Amino acid sequence: MRKLERGLLIAGILAFASAMAQAQTTTFNYTGAEQTFVVPAGVTTITVEAWGASGWSGTGAPGGLGGYATGNLSVTPGETLYIYVGGQGTVANGDRVPAGGGFNGGGNGQSNGFEDIDGSVGGGGGASDFRQGGNTLNDRVLVAGGGGGATENATPGGNGGGLTGSDGGQCCGGSLATGGTQVAGGSLGGSFGQGGNADPVMTPWNGGGGGGWYGGGVSDAHSGGGGGSSYIGGVSGGSTTGGVRSGDGMVALTYSAAVASTPVPALSHWGLLALGLILVIAATWAIPRRRASR
Repeated sequence: MRKLERGLLIAGILAFASAMAQAQTTTFNYTGAEQTFVVPAGVTTITVEAWGASGWSGTGAPGGLGGYATGNLSVTPGETLYIYVGGQGTVANGDRVPAGGGFNGGGNGQSNGFEDIDGSVGGGGGASDFRQGGNTLNDRVLVAGGGGGATENATPGGNGGGLTGSDGGQCCGGSLATGGTQVAGGSLGGSFGQGGNADPVMTPWNGGGGGGWYGGGVSDAHSGGGGGSSYIGGVSGGSTTGGVRSGDGMVALTYSAAVASTPVPALSHWGLLALGLILVIAATWAIPRRRASR
């Protein structure tokens, strides 16, 4: 009996271990396009981490760094989730040249429209976000803001949020390009999901605003773009950190899926009778052997 009990205990432990949840992480890097993820069987909660992209550097000044956001999301097995990974802004040199904003909301920077000045300006970095129930801006449940682009006067871009993006650096009498917030875009052009775009006439020599929940703004002259805001309103246990990512953004999903154990085939009625008969014969055979050993 003791051997039987030990065997049952070992079998139970092995079955429990085989069914234990095993953590897995899936990482999404920048591609410049929408990416998707189908929730595996047995998964009901996913921990989401996102890093926004940085703005491009100008002459003598860095672009703003991308922000970070994380939280837990309730999901349904089989549903499709949508991932957008922000791209870093690009650079412009010379007269009347735009600096393209990064994928997913980075605003364009712009060189001067009136005179040829040596130097470079940067576009804003794109946000990285996670969407559930659809792939529109309104379906975003978690966002990491992108950094603003820098400009030629050693004026940096603002960092992506945090719940609020940082303001861009200010120079030469230009207005302050503010960061995006939870309810509004930054001054001069920041909007829902989009960083402000610098204009060759109205806003020359400016870095672009960073993408975000709300994008960062741009200045009216010679200043860095504001950073975009992050967002955690669609997740539980969320948190954000501003200014942590250089280059393109990234998204990581961590989840636990139970590994199903191999099912034991069920015995039929006759199979149970046969098993019982075998056990009776085995017990009958074992009793005389025990008596003889005494």
